[in-house]
Amino acid sequence: MTMNSPYMGDFKVTQTKHAAHDGLDLVGLDHKEIHSTVNGTVERAGWENAANHKQGFGLYVRIKKDGSSDRYYYGHMSEVRVKVGDHVSITDVIGIEGATGNSTGSHCHYCVRGNA
Repeated sequence: MTMNSPYMGDFKVTQTKHAAHDGLDLVGLDHKEIHSTVNGTVERAGWENAANHKQGFGLYVRIKKDGSSDRYYYGHMSEVRVKVGDHVSITDVIGIEGATGNSTGSHCHYCVRGNA
């Protein structure tokens, strides 16, 4: 299986999936722009919890992949550049890497969940 990267340049994986962590933590080395890895519709774009910015994904984007029930999550952004209802294509910039939410440093938490 191949995977599109949320980064258009070099990046490193700083944490992988395990029982308490459902995705990959990625850090951009060339730049901090986060790109969509799928063609789909933006379902969430903003704070996971507007009342507590230190919780969970912080500023994040959730995209429902076209023709699938899979949702793609991009968490801990410093800036979101899409809005709910936008249709995005692979490589479109959706935000900027950051350290919002429950985060110990600047990165993108990237994960895929089936059936939301």
